[in-house]
Amino acid sequence: MRACYGWLVVLGSHVCCWFVFGWYQAIGPLFVVIQHYFEETSERTSWVLAVFIFLQMSIGPVSNVCVKKFGFRVIVMIGTIMSSTGFFISAFATRLEFLYFSIGILVGIGYGLIIPPHFGILPFYVKKRFAVANSLVLTGSGIGIFVFPPLMQYLIDSYGWRGAVIIFSGINAHMGISAALYRTPTKVETSHDVNRHNESEVQHSNICRDQCEIWDFSLLRRNPLFVAFLFANLLGIGVGYQALPAHLFARAETKNLGTQDQLALIISFFGASSLIGRLAPPPLVHISSKHCTAVTWFGIALVLTGIITLFSSLATTYVTYSIYASFVGFLSGLFFTVANQAMTQIAGPQNFTAAVGFMALAISIGGIIGPPVAGYIYDVTGDYNNSFYFYGVFLTFGGLTVLLPELYLAKKKNTTDDMNTDENYKNCLMLIDPSHISMALQHRPVRGQQKKDNILYDRV
Repeated sequence: MRACYGWLVVLGSHVCCWFVFGWYQAIGPLFVVIQHYFEETSERTSWVLAVFIFLQMSIGPVSNVCVKKFGFRVIVMIGTIMSSTGFFISAFATRLEFLYFSIGILVGIGYGLIIPPHFGILPFYVKKRFAVANSLVLTGSGIGIFVFPPLMQYLIDSYGWRGAVIIFSGINAHMGISAALYRTPTKVETSHDVNRHNESEVQHSNICRDQCEIWDFSLLRRNPLFVAFLFANLLGIGVGYQALPAHLFARAETKNLGTQDQLALIISFFGASSLIGRLAPPPLVHISSKHCTAVTWFGIALVLTGIITLFSSLATTYVTYSIYASFVGFLSGLFFTVANQAMTQIAGPQNFTAAVGFMALAISIGGIIGPPVAGYIYDVTGDYNNSFYFYGVFLTFGGLTVLLPELYLAKKKNTTDDMNTDENYKNCLMLIDPSHISMALQHRPVRGQQKKDNILYDRV
């Protein structure tokens, strides 16, 4: 019964992932309409997304503390109410600054509260097939990216952008159903009600305490590769990627590559490819385990995303731009999913919670820098190609930040292993060399006499 209920929890987390990781990557149609409606610059409009990303990724520690106090279900409920309220009151905005509060702050904090519990509850209900469950949850973001752009465009065309955000607030409220599934996990083995109550409290306290141990600064001092990994997340994902999906739609719109419905499909292609990319890491890492680690694949995916983004100005038709968006979607799904494996490989399973906290902080810092700067570049130059050059440089550099140290350490390790192997081989030869055996026999001590310094004789 508990196992069946565990898969309901997985379903709830999967639905939450539609929104908390899928919505901001599918905001393109709404981003363009808001910019035109308020007659604002791309830089000022991008601050809505920047504030949202920063709060969503940085509020995790607060969410963990709240989970300790109130439990999984209550916090996801609160996050759902806050985010739905943020979408609803956005319909009454008369200035762009109001959207900084409604979408940037309210929705950002709401989604930020939901992220830790909707991942943190999984290990307590799914044990044997946790890897499968985690993959199923993460596919929710790909489905969200695939579904939301055409849905948002349809709502905008039918009801205007104000009606669209009101309806979406109701759709967003469905995460409350997921929250209803998140009962606090307890496992008690006693026949006494008092003992059962006490043990439940102790176990819940231990669960939450483990979740709250996220700021282990010694991890930064003793693990240089992890520091490089954080810089890769800050520069590559935070600065170079977070606003790219939103500007993907805006760029296609300024280039007149198709109708609004056709442009929304480009983001859907992006989402479908992202879903495939999120399913690829397990077999990919397994097949290439002898040559490439998860860290290597993380760096390669970032670098490839950066390179094709640098050359994306060559995609001047609807078809070629759709192909470019599909490649970016696949690679982004790959590096987002393989990041957890890379983090475990670098920091170790015992430091995973701390590593997640630092990674979220790095992405949030980059996320508040990248969108406004890319928007400012467009405002100054009048061409989104220049903004995408900006994205491409940071994606490439971010990938190289972790890829080069990883390759250097792997080469150094292989060289050390080879030297150890050669040394062991020579020692073995010395032991079986007849001349050494003869020499050892000639210097064999008289019975009862101890020669502790005769290392060669001791080996023979």
